Amino acid sequence: MSVRPRLVLLGVLAFGAVACRPGGGGSPPAAKGPASLSAADEAAIRSLDSAFAAAANAGDAEAVAAVYAADAALLAPNLPPQKGHAAIKSFWAGFLDVYTVRFEVVSDTIEGRSDLAYNRGHYRFTAVPKAKGAPGVADEGKFVEILRKQSDGGWKYVVDMYSSNLTLQH
Repeated sequence: MSVRPRLVLLGVLAFGAVACRPGGGGSPPAAKGPASLSAADEAAIRSLDSAFAAAANAGDAEAVAAVYAADAALLAPNLPPQKGHAAIKSFWAGFLDVYTVRFEVVSDTIEGRSDLAYNRGHYRFTAVPKAKGAPGVADEGKFVEILRKQSDGGWKYVVDMYSSNLTLQH
């Protein structure tokens, strides 16, 4: 074997040895990122949605607002953002003062890392007016919530956005 083929063979073997050894050549090992949500975190987020629905169904605007972080934003359709506890409570109080509601909320996907998560799902609700002669409302749609883990280990909504699946009636 001449010198040139030996050098090529030696180069290939050297590359293979470096590329195959742990920590050598190739791609660097992936950095360990934040931990995925635990089963307990997912259960806590589902529980928060249940608390929201129970509070709304009871007509309790204060308890509804309690599922939101102090700096949260509620992004309801066709309205400017409702920012902060007072604005969110006022939004829900205005709705719950006028209607008796029945909410159903179902999570389709919950994912996140460490202290931040998102929840994508769907909802259905009916709203019966408290005043005689006023029309009722029924809706179904989808939502996305962004949640942040609180210092006490619980979760709260920091962004809540929803929209109807129903065709807009003119």
